Amino acid sequence: MTAASNKAKYSSGQIFGSKLKLVQIAKRTLRMTDEDYRALLLRAGGVKSSRDLTLEGFEAVMAEFNRLGFVYTKSKRKPKGAGGAAPDRPTPAQWRLLEDRAKRVGYDGLEDPRFIAWVKPRGKVEHPRFLDMNGAQRVIGALGKWIASSNKQM
Repeated sequence: MTAASNKAKYSSGQIFGSKLKLVQIAKRTLRMTDEDYRALLLRAGGVKSSRDLTLEGFEAVMAEFNRLGFVYTKSKRKPKGAGGAAPDRPTPAQWRLLEDRAKRVGYDGLEDPRFIAWVKPRGKVEHPRFLDMNGAQRVIGALGKWIASSNKQM
C-alpha cells in the first residue's frame, strides 16, 4: 500500500485496527454464518465488507451486534512476554532463568529462605518478588558467576 493510498484510507474515515478486530470478535462470538454477517453489514453499515466501514457504519454495526446479544469484555490475559504490571519488572524468561540458576547452585527455588537472604544484598530488595529488571540482571549475573566458579573448581 502506498503512502498516498494509506493517507486516503485514513482521511476517508474508514476504520482499521482494533475496531476491525472487534467486528470480527462480535461475529465469532455470535456464531454468525458468513451470509448472515454480510447481510448485517449491508443492512446496518451499508457495506459488503467490514474493511469498508466508516466510523458511523461501525457504530451502527456494533449497535446491531449489541441488540443481538454481543457484550464485549476485555480479555484478562496478559500479553505474551509480560513480566508484571510495571514496565521495569523482570520478564518471564528472566524469572525462569533466576529459578533455574538458583536451583543449580543448591537452593530450592525463589522462595527458599536461604536464597531470599542471599538476594537481599545483590538485588537490593527484601524479597526476590520485589526485584526490578536491573536487580534481576544483577542477581542473574551473580548466580552465573557462582555457577562458573563452581564449574572451574570441579
